[in-house]
Amino acid sequence: MPEMKIRDAAKAQPTIAFRIRTMRIPTIAYTIVLLLAVGLLFRLGNENFLSVYNLNTIASFAAVLLMVALGQMCAILIGGIDLSVGGLISFISVVFTVLVKPVGYWVYPICILIGLFFGFVNGLLLTRVKIPSFIATLGTGGILTSLALLVSGTPVNVPSSTYPVLDIVNGSFLKISNVLYIAFLIFIGFSVVLRFTSVGRRIFYVGSNIKMSWMSGIDVAKTRNIAFMLSGLGASIAGIMISSVRYGGDPVAGQVYVLKSIAAVVVGGTALTGGTGGPVNTLFGTVLMSVLDNGMNVVGIDPYFQQSILGFMIIVSVVLTFERSKTQMIK
Repeated sequence: MPEMKIRDAAKAQPTIAFRIRTMRIPTIAYTIVLLLAVGLLFRLGNENFLSVYNLNTIASFAAVLLMVALGQMCAILIGGIDLSVGGLISFISVVFTVLVKPVGYWVYPICILIGLFFGFVNGLLLTRVKIPSFIATLGTGGILTSLALLVSGTPVNVPSSTYPVLDIVNGSFLKISNVLYIAFLIFIGFSVVLRFTSVGRRIFYVGSNIKMSWMSGIDVAKTRNIAFMLSGLGASIAGIMISSVRYGGDPVAGQVYVLKSIAAVVVGGTALTGGTGGPVNTLFGTVLMSVLDNGMNVVGIDPYFQQSILGFMIIVSVVLTFERSKTQMIK
């Protein structure tokens, strides 16, 4: 009997792989149409919305959000969620600011390793301690926020002597900010890993059907750990970007990115139930969220009402992508 189950699991893999290649194009189409619609509305509301300066502002915010969202996407693709990204961004922000003078350019790999480490811790809490990801990451996010406040209770600035170190991120080439180049390279990196490597395929397999993945011989625990490490990587890069652009760190800088990163992922069409979506979905979702966030400020929509619009979009996106067959009970 066990042998029969294993053979059936092996036969089921091509079906899962086919689902990976078919990336819910209709959902992406909805996102593109919505993006064009809100862009037109904001242009009608304020003619400066499409100015070069404002478009650069949107692009810069989108670049930072994309880093967080790509990592969050990996956690969601395996059927989990990472609520610690806000605390990790804040912690990286102040650590980067404090370390940039004594260690110089080494601050970049140090901060990235910190992000990978805390992502690994989140993975261990999920796979070894058996704590649901939303509880585990909520806890680690609170710890990281507390650590950020302990390192620096208030926003701090980097010394002017370290500005050349920050130019790796904060500089420009051909009048285009390095932040955009970095975001593009990281996007390509995530796309290659998820589309063309065995690690990426296993992330989709586990998110599509964890039991079938285990029966097929996939190391589910290792795959989940890698997914959360990728989430930590994205958050750490975002923290570095924020500190470089602002020339300083803020112990609460990352809090706004928790909800916005989740929204960017699900609005783009990545299913909260896992196994469906990808970097292209997340890119369109990120651009839409950035345009929406900027446009609402440009046309003067009340900040309190903006949260209502964001929440409504998340609900609609989940309705379009949620696979109820994977969930035995709605809690």
